Amino acid sequence: MDLTPGQRGTVEPPASDAPFEAKMAYYRSQHTTKGVRATHIVGIPGVAFSMPLLFARPRVGVPMFLASWGLQVAGHLVFEKNKPALSKGFFTYQFCGLAFWCEEMVDLLAGRGLGGTDDPVVTIPEAATTAS
Repeated sequence: MDLTPGQRGTVEPPASDAPFEAKMAYYRSQHTTKGVRATHIVGIPGVAFSMPLLFARPRVGVPMFLASWGLQVAGHLVFEKNKPALSKGFFTYQFCGLAFWCEEMVDLLAGRGLGGTDDPVVTIPEAATTAS
């Protein structure tokens, strides 16, 4: 499995019946840089907060929704050099994104700072090495 920067988008995600832990390992392997993590720290709650506004106040909700998604996609293109994990399974990786955001917030609140590196890290999810 080649997870070199720019090639990680071609990595096959875990099977749909794989445990959530394997899907989280894949999700983490696609979010290794500080840049993409920072865009997700802002973008994930932006999407969440915009959801009710899409219907209640579309003039506010639609731009907020699009800007939040755009920020996250830009993070993948600019910092991580891969496609968002959502393209591999929309609902599954929505939940992974929320769990990942919670992990990042715990690290920030605990004083460990924003995780990640300045450049994409070559990682192989634990589940991928046992599945082969």
